[in-house]
Amino acid sequence: IYFTDPAFGDQQDTRELDFFGVFHMTPKGEVDAVARLKTRPNGIAVARNGKTLYVTDSDARCVRAFDIGGKTAGSRMIIDHIEGVPDGIRVDDKGNLWVAAKNVLCYSPQGELLRTVVIPETPSNLTFGDADGESLFVTARTAVYRVRFGAKGAGN
Repeated sequence: IYFTDPAFGDQQDTRELDFFGVFHMTPKGEVDAVARLKTRPNGIAVARNGKTLYVTDSDARCVRAFDIGGKTAGSRMIIDHIEGVPDGIRVDDKGNLWVAAKNVLCYSPQGELLRTVVIPETPSNLTFGDADGESLFVTARTAVYRVRFGAKGAGN
């Protein structure tokens, strides 16, 4: 299990850690900090092959990739200068990254912008769903949107 601890809003005032973290919980329940950042990591997804962990950074407006192997290591920035504040992230069956920011953005695994999906409100999170996994559900301030356009979720 991987998770982030971005501390938004009132959580800023009651933080116990002096960093914003990306964490890994082992099957035995032990928790390790994969990354200790000065900016806030937020959305998180694992590549289809299970070898890369993708993390959106709401402050740096980027997506970082971490190599998974034994202990997670090898952080690198793969998407930079995202328009809007990146939040949720998902991977499709082709390995493309779908990021909720000012719009829904689709990037190749190498970080090339492939598609922009404009919805009526700023998106906050997203996931693939429906029986065939080919609908992208997008949360926003007042609604959940469903978009179908042929991409299929990778199942994470």
